[in-house]
Amino acid sequence: MIINPSNREEIRERAIETTSEIVLRCGNLSVRMDDVAQELSVSKRTLYEIFGSKEELLLECMNRHIARMSKMLEEEIGREEDVLTVFLKHLEVLINESRERDHNKFEDMDKYPKLKKLFHEHLADMARRMRGFMELGVKQGVFRDDLNMDVLMKAFSAMGTMANKEADRGEFRYDELIDGTLVVLLRGIASPKGMAKLEKYRYKSNNR
Repeated sequence: MIINPSNREEIRERAIETTSEIVLRCGNLSVRMDDVAQELSVSKRTLYEIFGSKEELLLECMNRHIARMSKMLEEEIGREEDVLTVFLKHLEVLINESRERDHNKFEDMDKYPKLKKLFHEHLADMARRMRGFMELGVKQGVFRDDLNMDVLMKAFSAMGTMANKEADRGEFRYDELIDGTLVVLLRGIASPKGMAKLEKYRYKSNNR
């Protein structure tokens, strides 16, 4: 695509798109302003005039990604019959994406303090929203009604942290870690109605 070098807004949007693709595929360390500038056929100086720094560009990308994922999740929660169906759809997306790119796409954020702060704020917000989704799942009848939500949220956090660390070591595939942690936890909290959905998911997963 040919970009008008005087159209700063177009350059901005295309730079965010290009950088987001690199981050999701390879990680933050793989982003080089030289490569982005070359891809857009603009000077690196132009990129720095627009964003100020590589970290500011990465911040724009993460903000866009968070907003897009949040909107998508809210729409799916409103569209699907229950939250468990939404969770299982997102698990499939995570597993499929993990086969196409480097899993640890947010590595070395100590080099980018603003990015690290935004990322952890996002994780805290997702934890709060997750609790609301789980409570909705109880009302919808897909999760048991005798759950201690405080303990459950701790369990989700611990399993997610463990799965990410193990994925970094490379001993297990990401889909194996998801199946052995989050799916096991979901089976433990599922109602009979929810268990039927999980069994269908496991059948599909085992027959891919």
